[in-house]
Amino acid sequence: MLGGAVVVGAFAFLAGLASLLTLFDLSESPRRKLFDINVGLGTAIVTLSLGGVLVYQAASSLGHVGSTAMRVPRWKFLAPAAIAVFPLFVVIGQLEVNNPERLPWLFPVTNVFIVSVPSLVIALVVSQRYAAFNRWAWPVSWREWSSGVIYGAIGATTVAGIINTLYLVLMAILLVSQLGNGDTGNLAEGLPSLPRGWGVFFDVSVLSVVAPLNEEFWKGMLVAFFFFRRGGAARCFVWGVLAGTGFNILETFENSLSIVNPSEITQQQLSADWWKFAGARAGTGAVHAAATGMSALGFYGLFRRQRTYLVGYPAGVAIHGAWNFLNFTLAGDAFLSQAGPDSQLLDILSILGLFALFFACIALLWEMPRRLRDGRPAAIYLVLGMVPRDGPADPPAGGGERWVPNYPV
Repeated sequence: MLGGAVVVGAFAFLAGLASLLTLFDLSESPRRKLFDINVGLGTAIVTLSLGGVLVYQAASSLGHVGSTAMRVPRWKFLAPAAIAVFPLFVVIGQLEVNNPERLPWLFPVTNVFIVSVPSLVIALVVSQRYAAFNRWAWPVSWREWSSGVIYGAIGATTVAGIINTLYLVLMAILLVSQLGNGDTGNLAEGLPSLPRGWGVFFDVSVLSVVAPLNEEFWKGMLVAFFFFRRGGAARCFVWGVLAGTGFNILETFENSLSIVNPSEITQQQLSADWWKFAGARAGTGAVHAAATGMSALGFYGLFRRQRTYLVGYPAGVAIHGAWNFLNFTLAGDAFLSQAGPDSQLLDILSILGLFALFFACIALLWEMPRRLRDGRPAAIYLVLGMVPRDGPADPPAGGGERWVPNYPV
C-alpha cells in the first residue's frame, strides 16, 4: 500500500509540473487570463503540495523513518489567526476578480488560501481537542494527520468522483432518451427537456442520495486503511474528519475554477457571486468534516462489532444529503435539469436551514472529541509504568485532565 501511495503521489506531483506548462500560452483578455492563470498555477500549487507531501510521507514510512507528534501548545494559536484573516482574504479575492487586469498572478494564491484554510483549521482543531481529551492515547503524528487529509483529497475524491459521474451520465442518458426531447449527446441541453417531476427526481437522486451514499462510504473507508493503528472510537472520528476536510479541499478547488470561468459566468454574476462562493464553501468544509467523522464511527462499529456506533454511517449520509438538498431548494433552478423550485420564501427557508445545519456541524465537531474516548491507553504507557494497572475503568462523566485511565495490559 505504501508503494502505491508513492506512485499516486508522484503522479500528482508530475501533474502539477505539467500544469505549469499552460502558463506559457495565456489569453490577452484580462478575464480569460485570470482564469487561465488560476487553472494553471492554482492546480500546480494544490497538486505539487499534495503529491509532494504524500511521496515524502510514504517514502519515509517505507524507509522506517519516524514522524514527529503534533504538539498542541505549539499550534493552538494558528487556527484563531487563520480564522481572523480569512475575511480579509475574501475581500482581497473579490477585488481581484472584479479587477482581473490587476495582479492576476496573485489570485491563485488567494484562491488556494480560501479553498484550503477553513478545512485545515477544522482538521487541526479537532485533532487538538482529541489530544486534549485522550491524553493517554498514542499521539497523532504529522504523518498520520497529513496522510488522512491527502487520502480524502486524492483517494476518496477520485473513486467517488468516478462513481458519481457514471451515475449522472448513465441516468441522464436513460431519462433523456426515454422522457426528454433533447439529444443524449448534449446532456446540458437534454436534461432541461425532461418533465419537471423527472427532472426533480434526477437532481435529488444525484445530489442527496447517490453522492452522499457514495462519498461518505469512500471517505469513511480511511478507517479500514488506517485500522492497523487500532484506533478507538475517538481516533476513528478524527480520521473521518481528516478525510472529510481533505475531500472538501479538492472539491472546493475544482469548483473554484469554474466560478471565474468567463465561458460559464458573466462579469455581473462574478462580481456578486465570488464572495458568496468563498463563504459557502467554508460552511461545506464543516459539513464534510462532521459527516465523514460520523461515517468513520459507523465503520469503526462495523469492524469492531460495536452496534452502538453503526448509526454513524447513516447519520453522516443524512447530514451530507440534507446539506445538498437545502442547496437544491435554494438554487435548484440553476443547475442539472434546472427543474428545481424558484421561490423567494423557499430561498429564505433554505438559507436558514443551511445556517442551522452548519452550526450543528460545528457543535458536533467541537463536542465529539470530548465525549468519545479511546478504549485503552497506548501500550507504551503501560510498559513504561506511566499508567496504573488498577483503578476506575471509565472516566468520570465530565472527563477532564486529572482523570488517569487504569487498564490491564
